[in-house]
Amino acid sequence: MNSRAALSRIFAGMLADVDDYVRLRELLVQQFDAALHHRTGDIRAIGERISELAAILDGRRRERMLLARLLIVDPSVRASVAAVTRRLRGEARARFDSCWASLEALVRECKALNQRNCRLLMDQHDIMRRVLDRDMDTYAPA
Repeated sequence: MNSRAALSRIFAGMLADVDDYVRLRELLVQQFDAALHHRTGDIRAIGERISELAAILDGRRRERMLLARLLIVDPSVRASVAAVTRRLRGEARARFDSCWASLEALVRECKALNQRNCRLLMDQHDIMRRVLDRDMDTYAPA
């Protein structure tokens, strides 16, 4: 694969990731709402969709790193998107940088939403455990 094709695949993957991270953000919002309202079936179904989407996103991330390694031939330079972007000039670099910045912002937002959801689910689990433990003491044989 030549450099132009590798750059094109990296950029196409980034654009696809932006779309999929928007979907992931929507799923994380839905997951929070389902957890807040104790809709267990919805939580499970949304969790499966999130897992599937995360696998797709991770596959693209791995491909992006492989392509970056192909483009960065200097062994002293760590293969990264930042190293790839330094190869670009003018409008191509501006579009690439803008797309990468959008992707990074979405990743940060999704991580924050995921942490929020995790905290809610863990808090709910902790409350339920405490309630059940208390009930166990209440109904213990005398």
